[in-house]
Amino acid sequence: MKLRLNAPARLSLAATMLVLSSHGAHAATTAAGTEITNQASAVYLDSLLRGHTAVSNIVTTVVQQVGSADMGDGSAKNAAASAQVVYSHSITNSGNGADTFTLSSTNGGNFAMANVVFYADANGDGIADNNTPITSTGSLPAGETFRFVAVATLPANAAAGTNNELTVTATSTFNPQVTATSKDTTTVTASALMDITANASGNGAAGAGAGAEQAAVITNTTTAGATTRFTLYLNNAGGSNETFNLAASTSSTFANTDLPSGWTVVFKDAFGNTINNATVNSGAYRMVYADVTVAAGATPSTTQLYFRALSGTTNVGDTIHQAVNVVNEAVQVTLTKKQALDKTCDGVADTEFSADNITAGAVPGACIRYQITATNTGATDVNTLVIRDTIPAYTSFHSAPGSTTGAIIAPIVNLLGTLSATIGTMSPGQSSTMTFGVKISQ
Repeated sequence: MKLRLNAPARLSLAATMLVLSSHGAHAATTAAGTEITNQASAVYLDSLLRGHTAVSNIVTTVVQQVGSADMGDGSAKNAAASAQVVYSHSITNSGNGADTFTLSSTNGGNFAMANVVFYADANGDGIADNNTPITSTGSLPAGETFRFVAVATLPANAAAGTNNELTVTATSTFNPQVTATSKDTTTVTASALMDITANASGNGAAGAGAGAEQAAVITNTTTAGATTRFTLYLNNAGGSNETFNLAASTSSTFANTDLPSGWTVVFKDAFGNTINNATVNSGAYRMVYADVTVAAGATPSTTQLYFRALSGTTNVGDTIHQAVNVVNEAVQVTLTKKQALDKTCDGVADTEFSADNITAGAVPGACIRYQITATNTGATDVNTLVIRDTIPAYTSFHSAPGSTTGAIIAPIVNLLGTLSATIGTMSPGQSSTMTFGVKISQ
């Protein structure tokens, strides 16, 4: 007997063949963990010519992960002994599942780098995103690329003309046998030696010495919307003339060159011309200005700034730490009051002055010493300044002021009243203190 398939059955087989053909046309890597299921079916007629369909059980195959990674080619740079070099790198997870790649380096050639540190560089601009070192990519999805920089420092005794080969390796944590490498070459050149100082040149000037200082060398006080100037000296103690690129940042490592919103920094030469770099001859120095303009709506606070001079060819450079203190022009004088117990009323505080409450020992007949400090926190002089204080209730004036600048007017001992000190003119950042005592009534 000849069997015939009805139209629906023929259509079902054709659709099945189309689906199979469609899946076979794609060559993309199947993601790890993908479940591939399959079930067979058959159609047939029984002895009474009735149509039937039979299906098999379902079988499942889970795609296993395969580790694979690709890194781009390295690059070559020239740098002087003790200089820092930065190399850009990227790694692509070419496997079929998320993987984490550990980062490491090895040295070859005539000398070894003093240290090698990796930093994330998400946008691939060759500048670290922050100053947090990394040792791995973190979890990297299949097909994704991770960008980072390798920052290395040449040893101080690296001889001119010698080479270092830095091999950066990314190792799969899924399968440690899977690695990718990239090689960077550094050639030592006899070069300049940069040291930035403030307001003067030479070893004795503020900021002398390599690297960014722990605390600001100079702090300029200004107001929102105003421009304040820093005077920088670029000292080249090296053996060759060099051109240094100038930059400013709020990051000591120049992980970025960002400034607070609305702020600008403009570098100028001694003639007031705007510059982006400065050429400094061997054994000489060059003065440049860094004009910092504060945003019009800046909140009163102190902002740390760093100025850098860096050679674009040898990576020789230096960074100096400065700061800008933004103040509210309308509030120029800040008063701080502290107290200390003088239990025997000898006019000498028993402890350090503090703003804390006094409880122990503050009995009738004991004395209290008060300390009032006025500080000019503005950007300009204040004039005819007078510090005043009223003898509080339940006390009487006991002892004359001490450690005070200015003319004093005090009440008679054992009486109430107002005590004042005429300070007069006080420059920005200057302080004056008035100290006196009262006795707790018995």
